[in-house]
Amino acid sequence: MTSTAFAALIIILLGWLLRHLGVLPRDAGHHLVRVVIYAALPALVFRAMIVNHFDASMVLAPVVGLVSHVIMVTIAYWLARARKVDRRSTGALIVASAVGNTGFFGIPLIASAAEHGSQVSLSAAVMFDTFSTGIITWTSSMWFAARFGDASGSDAPSGERLWRNLLLPPIWGVAAGLALHGAGVRSLPEVIDQPARILGAAVLPLVMIYAGLVLDWGGVRRAWRDVAWASALRLVVGPALAFGLAWAFGLDGDVLRTVVLMGAMPTAMMSLVIGGWFKLRTDIIAGSVVVTALLVPVMLPLLDEHVIPYLMRIFP
Repeated sequence: MTSTAFAALIIILLGWLLRHLGVLPRDAGHHLVRVVIYAALPALVFRAMIVNHFDASMVLAPVVGLVSHVIMVTIAYWLARARKVDRRSTGALIVASAVGNTGFFGIPLIASAAEHGSQVSLSAAVMFDTFSTGIITWTSSMWFAARFGDASGSDAPSGERLWRNLLLPPIWGVAAGLALHGAGVRSLPEVIDQPARILGAAVLPLVMIYAGLVLDWGGVRRAWRDVAWASALRLVVGPALAFGLAWAFGLDGDVLRTVVLMGAMPTAMMSLVIGGWFKLRTDIIAGSVVVTALLVPVMLPLLDEHVIPYLMRIFP
């Protein structure tokens, strides 16, 4: 995990440097995202659901994510109340802290770590992202953003478009992979497997370059106190809750480790888009995206190599 996490950090900084030197404009990130969503990520999750081990315990992985989200929202709300911040800041704190970037960061990082021998489960990561984060992003996050923000003049998607977002190509990949796995398929023909493997391997570098392109320190400077609280919730409280819930649900081994790592992912970049739609404090969300993305390469190896093994010894 250490080598994967720091490789990701180097690629993020490379993306920032490419933008700084004028090689790639910030807007190029939009095109990278489309390549990931419509080609690379569907290939990665489709192949993962077929060739990787899958068992019934992985069904509980998204349950951990959903319950953890409810608790995180509650903590963020009462923290905002205790600090007496305004409604827009409250909504921003909730949206920035309660949803992690498990799709663009989590899945490729777990996939790369698994390739390098880490004791993680890519199938559990895909289940967590698809049936927890994917649902939360377009339901709970939208509701809280609308509740604490201002929808007047907003270009937020309609209900029909929200349903379309829940059915993007990565979901098709998960569904197709699960169907084939259920039918007993455990390998793909080389003519399909090789392109899927190559496309899947492209997710991590594409996403990290995108993260570097959109890095913006402005939000951190303007709202550093709120950013610090959101980052602490995302990177400390998130994995702590994930471990407690996973242990309580009886998860162990690779699945438990994966669920905890997914609980420690940085603030979702989609949260910034949602915050903009509903006129929340986007400087808080943008700052949280920056800080958590840069801290995750430090946090994940610490969790993977020290904290999780220690907790698994205490709570067998």
